[in-house]
Amino acid sequence: MVKKNFITGNEQGSAIVFALLILVAVTILGISSTNTSVIEFKIVGNERIYQRDFYIADSAWKYGAYWLDVKPKPPSIINTDSSFTAEQLKIVRNFGDAAVDDLNDNFSDGTNDGAIDSIPYWYNVQYDKNQTVPGSGMNYRKFSYIVKSNANKKQGIEVRVVKIFKIGY
Repeated sequence: MVKKNFITGNEQGSAIVFALLILVAVTILGISSTNTSVIEFKIVGNERIYQRDFYIADSAWKYGAYWLDVKPKPPSIINTDSSFTAEQLKIVRNFGDAAVDDLNDNFSDGTNDGAIDSIPYWYNVQYDKNQTVPGSGMNYRKFSYIVKSNANKKQGIEVRVVKIFKIGY
């Protein structure tokens, strides 16, 4: 008599198929976890660069405010050519490449005057307006300035600064 092998009811080798399915599922889970980790590392790196550039730009405007603070009298406007825009005509300090006709975002690479941790920064100080100081004599005027700074051409900060100067003495 010949014994017939029926596939149904025969469970030999099913353990290896089950183990291979589990192995495939674990491999897919591992690959997706690795991809997620790589993306998270990129996010953390970008956040670190963003924060670094922000803090350098923050330092730059403080340099501009300090420059303004040590002035004994109101600074003069440095751009006088009528071809400049109204914004450029108000600049009293342009720290970057020392050129009077360039705004901070137009400075070419390598022309910066300042760097923190080898990251270049620029700032400019623009005259905004002046007013009399209430309760003071006519010789005291309150001058408003706009200090714009940026770091590495990526982060920019704009701050309004007010200083009181004694004029006409």
